[in-house]
Amino acid sequence: MQVVEAFGQLCLITVFAWSGGQKMHGFRIFRGHVSTTVPRLGRLSSGMLATAVLLMELGVVASLMVRPLKRVGLATALLLLAAFTVYLLNLLRTRSNASCGCAGASGTPVSGAHLLRNAILLALTAGTWWAVVFTSGPSLSHYAIAAAPAAATGITLLYLAELVSLFRMTQVK
Repeated sequence: MQVVEAFGQLCLITVFAWSGGQKMHGFRIFRGHVSTTVPRLGRLSSGMLATAVLLMELGVVASLMVRPLKRVGLATALLLLAAFTVYLLNLLRTRSNASCGCAGASGTPVSGAHLLRNAILLALTAGTWWAVVFTSGPSLSHYAIAAAPAAATGITLLYLAELVSLFRMTQVK
């Protein structure tokens, strides 16, 4: 159970740190993406939303690193993932050629792979919450065992759509 908590915690830290870091690195591009894909907000409000998303992602990372704040981090992660899933569903329905903006300047069009990734991350977050509630916390050895697989899983999930498009079979004429 403690390895489950360590794996989930480290995987979520990887996903949100990487995603937030990419958004921070290309913040103007991310802000423009939000402005384009959520035009009803207007330029000023879309900039505030982009900033709020970035700060919440980095807040998830920070709170998952401190035992007393793990539940806050997991709750925020659930909220962000649920809201982002609704956003992706809306993009898929209205502008399927638009990028998801998942990792800042990603140019991959929104697809079912993004929804699958979010479903997996929502399940992982819920499982991690369950492990946090029922354990006294992982030891350093649990983190050591889970670190590499959690980081690899987190990055793989974050770029799942790109991996799917890479391996998608194309017809040769």
